[in-house]
Amino acid sequence: MNRWRNPKATKKAQISPAQKVFELQNQLEDFDLFAKDTLTNLHWTPDQFDDADYFRVMEILAARPAKDRPVDPMQFVKQIQNGQ
Repeated sequence: MNRWRNPKATKKAQISPAQKVFELQNQLEDFDLFAKDTLTNLHWTPDQFDDADYFRVMEILAARPAKDRPVDPMQFVKQIQNGQ
C-alpha cells in the first residue's frame, strides 16, 4: 500500500440519480438561456441557431479586442524599457 496516497481522494464522489437528473436539467436550462440570449441579442432565427456550430459560436462570443489580448513577453519588456 502506498502510504503517500490518500485513499479517500481516489474515490469518486457518489451522487444520487435524483442529483444527476437535477444537474442535467440545469445544464439544459443553461443551454436554453444561451439560445435565448443569442436569439434576442444577436437577432438570430431559431433555424440559424440550430444550424450553428456551438463551439464556433462560443469562440466568436469570446473574441477580445486587440488591446485586451496577451502580448509577447519580450515585446512587453521592450515597451517598458523604451518608456512607451
